[in-house]
Amino acid sequence: MRYIARYGLAFVLLLGVWWLASWILFLVHERQVLPTPWMTFQVGAQNIRLLATAFGNSAWRFLLSLCIAFSIGLPLGLVVGFQRKLYEYFSPLVHLTYPIPPVALLMFLYLAFGIGETVKVLVVVVALFFQVLVAAQGAARQIPQSYITSVRSAGANTWQLYRHVVFPATLPSVFTAARVSVGLGITMVYIAENELGLVAGPESGLGRLIDHFAFRPDLAMAGVVGLALLGLTFYSGLDLLDRWLCRWRHLEGHGEG
Repeated sequence: MRYIARYGLAFVLLLGVWWLASWILFLVHERQVLPTPWMTFQVGAQNIRLLATAFGNSAWRFLLSLCIAFSIGLPLGLVVGFQRKLYEYFSPLVHLTYPIPPVALLMFLYLAFGIGETVKVLVVVVALFFQVLVAAQGAARQIPQSYITSVRSAGANTWQLYRHVVFPATLPSVFTAARVSVGLGITMVYIAENELGLVAGPESGLGRLIDHFAFRPDLAMAGVVGLALLGLTFYSGLDLLDRWLCRWRHLEGHGEG
């Protein structure tokens, strides 16, 4: 209940700031620059089917991208971070490629894969992949040697070591990085749908919907609210997954209650 109450209070505060900003801009420009919350929610309700379809398409792209990034980046990061030799050889490659913004590769991805669904997902995957990879690699490097020695002395093989020590020890850091990267991922979804969906309709995704209705600020703002809800949905989902898989972190007296 406290969790819900905090989000409810934040929502009310955000609505107040939004309305205030809309009112100030109206006084300055003498026209409606930023739609009010009421205008946005009203037009959103009138176009709920269109918004729901666009939301579902964007959510599917982000979910698919997140699953691909986790399935590749997590095991690769654990192995590279935990195995000293692999870290020495491969970490420079990771550190050189990690700072490259995926947006800078849009033209090359477009030439290689066209403007279809593949490249839209791939752009988001590249952004999330490095977040997961670097987080897993860094967490694997921080595992206390005493944990490894204890399990090794009990006769554990390499697979058991990864299963019972490396994976549980690094999972909290990986989930933290994943939650932080939700904002980046939603941004990349918007860019991919906007830049690579020029021939698609507004129902193809929230990014395309916002650009399509650039001259309908109220409807475009409803799309922005949809992106915010999309980010909140995945952030909360990752938080719940973290609380389930890393239950020991959230026991009373050990982190958040």
